[in-house]
Amino acid sequence: MAANKEPIFIGSISGKITELADTTETDIFVGDSVESTRVDVLAIATDDTADKDLILLFHDGTASKKAALVKIPLSSGNTNALAPVNLLAHAQLAAHVCADAAGNRFINLPPGWKIRAQEAAAPTSGKKMWVFARGGKY
Repeated sequence: MAANKEPIFIGSISGKITELADTTETDIFVGDSVESTRVDVLAIATDDTADKDLILLFHDGTASKKAALVKIPLSSGNTNALAPVNLLAHAQLAAHVCADAAGNRFINLPPGWKIRAQEAAAPTSGKKMWVFARGGKY
């Protein structure tokens, strides 16, 4: 696949890693309050010794709505045997994901929206998940 020669982001680009250690609903990406935001990376890693479910939610500024429930295999992204889970390529999130002409997957968030996540059940004692989210205004 050829490199993107025309960047889609004309505004600021932001990325962050969010740690999830319990079932608390947590912001993993906060869109711009005025302009639409494009999220082009959602990757999940874990050091848990058991498969865990992750709940992904969209928050419209007033309430959260469940977008998907995704199984995260044990040790994803924490061992060379298992890559982090790419949520933008996951079948459970397919209805929310768009693709550009080059096949790059993304989610467009309306102004004021956020993406949130939480573990569906408590993790194994002392274990965590990490969500890397990146995107920007376009």
